[in-house]
Amino acid sequence: MKKLLLVLFLLMAGLLIYQLLVRRGTKTLPSGRGERIISLSPTLTEVLFALGEGEQIVGVTRYCTYPPEAKSKEKVGDFLNPDLEKITQLRPDLVLAERWSSTKIVNRLRGMGISVVEIPSPQSIHEIYEAIQTVGEDIGKSEQARAIVADMQRRVDIVTRRAANLSRQPSIYIEIDLPSWTVGRASYTHQAVTLCGARNIFGDVEKAALLVSREAIIQRNPEVILSFEASADQIRRRPGWGEISAVRHGRIIDHFDRDLFSRGNQRLVEGMEKFQVRFEALMRE
Repeated sequence: MKKLLLVLFLLMAGLLIYQLLVRRGTKTLPSGRGERIISLSPTLTEVLFALGEGEQIVGVTRYCTYPPEAKSKEKVGDFLNPDLEKITQLRPDLVLAERWSSTKIVNRLRGMGISVVEIPSPQSIHEIYEAIQTVGEDIGKSEQARAIVADMQRRVDIVTRRAANLSRQPSIYIEIDLPSWTVGRASYTHQAVTLCGARNIFGDVEKAALLVSREAIIQRNPEVILSFEASADQIRRRPGWGEISAVRHGRIIDHFDRDLFSRGNQRLVEGMEKFQVRFEALMRE
């Protein structure tokens, strides 16, 4: 009887583990065995390369442009409209994707028998750490992932301590896209800029991104403007913007690599370091 109960217990435990794996749609891949990986996210592609998995990547989206080696990988479209036939032809052992509620692609891939890991799209720096560690665990590179996160934490701490030396937090408008898309509190971009010593003028809005009116920007009168799209000259020519403090004093940061602040991975801290240098230089002028 005891043996029967033990067998039943082991069967139930095995079934539970199997169900969890199926629900997650993933398998953990031990490193160094030549697995074939497809990434449906520029953010995750960069994480994979940082973890030393460049050789295992057989397909990426057309937006995966960093590091330069990613450009030579087979293209499978984009996350919302990937080429399913191409993905099948590449015979992946694993597909990595960010979790978005607006698409059914992951379910379709799983329905085709393809193993997919969905990584929640991070909204904070802490969630970026978690995403990197999750990818590391799923491809058998946990130790490397911990090292990357530890390096990020060390560098973020340096940036934060440097910002503490500022006498105040100058206000900033962050223009992530035209005509006037910006970020709110629920965004790692907001958090990154804040840790660098600036105060987001739309940090009181509990959204990751929002479209604001130019009148609202003028009214909030930022002391600094960070733009990923428009040049300083284009911003200066906008009607009514001449009265904004940032424009009057020439405190506009343009030609900034948007990928450093718009992809939730280890390169965010590089963006923080570069932004902080330019931000502090403007405030000294």
